[in-house]
Amino acid sequence: MKLGTLVRIKNPSEAQAKFAELRSYGFESCQLSYKPSVHDLSEAPIIRAAADAEGIEISAMSAGYNDGYTVWDNYLGFLTAGFNIEATRMSRMEYSKHAMEFAQALGITDVFIHAGYIPNNPFSSEYASMLAAIDHLSRHAQRLGINILFETGGESPVSLLRLIQDIGRDNLFVNLDPANFLMYGFGNPVDALYTIGKYVRNIHGKDGMPPTDPRKLGREMPVGEGLVDFRAMFTKLHELGYDRFITIEREIAGDQQTADILKAKAYFEQLLAEIYV
Repeated sequence: MKLGTLVRIKNPSEAQAKFAELRSYGFESCQLSYKPSVHDLSEAPIIRAAADAEGIEISAMSAGYNDGYTVWDNYLGFLTAGFNIEATRMSRMEYSKHAMEFAQALGITDVFIHAGYIPNNPFSSEYASMLAAIDHLSRHAQRLGINILFETGGESPVSLLRLIQDIGRDNLFVNLDPANFLMYGFGNPVDALYTIGKYVRNIHGKDGMPPTDPRKLGREMPVGEGLVDFRAMFTKLHELGYDRFITIEREIAGDQQTADILKAKAYFEQLLAEIYV
């Protein structure tokens, strides 16, 4: 199992410093979030060289959109998030396709996306639109040798399983965010593994609380202080044979973010030493 964190860069010129900082903390992998207005393939070798110089493996890259229209809540999010929003669907799909091409130039095989709220009703027009959009993206990714990982959150586990199986292509997987399952209120990450466990290809090490307001997400918490049962989760993942990446995510900024990430690293190292024996 490789421990890492999420690295956000705004310009390739800062990649070297970002990866060096990661290595100084003892990490060996990361997920990359790089969302320029336009993906310039000539920038990929700069980022690749910076990661290689520090011995950091980029396990996946965000292929999400950057239009700034998404409201991250449990209310307006239904009208603004993902690929089931008619007004932004095409532009977001095109942006994500270019991100996949950038990932290929970067020499990695996995991208992760927030698909949006996946409808539970498989006969609804909204589900049909989502199915068509993801099918199109999956075809493009397959031509590039790229896997698409769905970040969990705004869906029930069985709805995500349905979408993956209805498309039926072998490059669709899951980026398990256990906190998101709780924070959106659509599932429990431990239970979800019985439904989608075999598709998990990357994991966000993040903790959180269930929502108490139907219009808002639950609170993100430092790892070990929320309600994610990481021991039960990794016990089940071990049974499933998962032994890839844990990408720690802490959605705050500053010195406290660094402190919480390093605390999470120590937490996971101890827990994995007990479970993965």
